[in-house]
Order: sequence, then structure tokens, then C-alpha cells
Amino acid sequence: MKLRHMAAMLALTIPLLMSTMPASASLWPGLGTKASEKSGAFRTDDFREHTSELQSPWLIAHGNNNTFAGKVNAAIAREKRQFVDSVAAENARKETLGWMSWHEGLVGNFITNTQGLTSIVLIEQTLSAGDAHGTTFAKGLTFNGEGDLIDLQDLLPNLTVDDMNQYILHTAKKKQIALLPKHTVTTLPTNFYVGKNKVIYAIYQQNDLTPAEEGVFSVAIGKV
Repeated sequence: MKLRHMAAMLALTIPLLMSTMPASASLWPGLGTKASEKSGAFRTDDFREHTSELQSPWLIAHGNNNTFAGKVNAAIAREKRQFVDSVAAENARKETLGWMSWHEGLVGNFITNTQGLTSIVLIEQTLSAGDAHGTTFAKGLTFNGEGDLIDLQDLLPNLTVDDMNQYILHTAKKKQIALLPKHTVTTLPTNFYVGKNKVIYAIYQQNDLTPAEEGVFSVAIGKV
């Protein structure tokens, strides 16, 4: 009975979910949206558990990059596990559906992995029974040539909070995106990605700096 109820909920809520969430990576510039825009370094891994459905990236071990691939895939697996567990926790309160998708940013030499950075964005979406709107959360993962996650300060050591506030205002004006009255930041961002265009983007979630209907807000803050 519960499965049938969830199936009915799914059928009714997917159109609502898609109408209230970004349907593509248009809000996240520099990311590949089509298969032809992908490097071939990753494949999509389909995974389902309870009310979670994930289509996540999986770096292909190729040539002599096995160690690198292992580190990258372990980091992705941790994010997947945390997302599935969070959806399960929500289901303890009320029925909640969860989806994960992904987009590829800059990809280095994934065969030897001795050149450049590798960056992806995981997109987590949830919708709970009775809620009028779903939520979207975007998480950027950027790896160095050793397969280790790197911090924004490693890429932009001279970035300041004043810089960030100027970048936020510039991006909002350029894209005609509404900002919340309290949109001034006091700390540097920790969530970011590097696009295929080698531009670094800070990621802000729904309601962070913009109204929820604006979705995820990406801000260009530098270049590698």
C-alpha cells in the first residue's frame, strides 16, 4: 500500500517539482548539459534506495588513473550516502522523494590525470508530501591532479569578502536575478565548481541570497 501511495505521489508531484525547480544547468554556467558536452571521463551510475533515485557520476578507471578514480569515486559515494540518509531521515517524519543528477564542469587529463582540475556538480532535489514546493541543493566537487578535493582558497588565495559582495551584485544585475534584502555575505564561499570555460563559480542555494523561486544562484568569481 505504501509503495502504491508513493507511486501516486510521484506521478502527481513530478510535474510540480519540475515546474518549481531549475530543469537544466542554465543557472549554472560552464556546465555540460548534453552527452556530447561530456568528456567521456564519467559515466552515469543509476542507484535507488527506498524513496531516493540517483543518477550520479562515476569516474571511469582508465589507463594508469586507478588511484585517482578511486579517490574521486569515494568522494562521490560519500555525498550519495549522505543524501540517501537525509531523505530516509525525512521519511521518518513524512513521505519524501529524493533525486540526484549531475553535470560535468572542467575535466583534466583523466587518463594520466597529471594536468588540470576535475570539477562536477551534484544536484539534489527533494519533495515531501504536503509541501507546495520542492527544494534543490547543488554541491560542487573539485579535485586536483592527485584526486584530492581542493578548497576555494587553493584556487583564489587573494579573494576577499568585499570582492564576493561585488561579484554577487554584478551577477544579479547582469542576469536580472532578484536578491534578498539581506544578501551581503560576511564569509567566503566554500561551495564552488570550475566550469568548462575555466571560470570558477561560487554556489549559493535557494533562500541564501535570492528568493527560493530563483533557484540555485551561481556567481562567477575568478578563473583558473
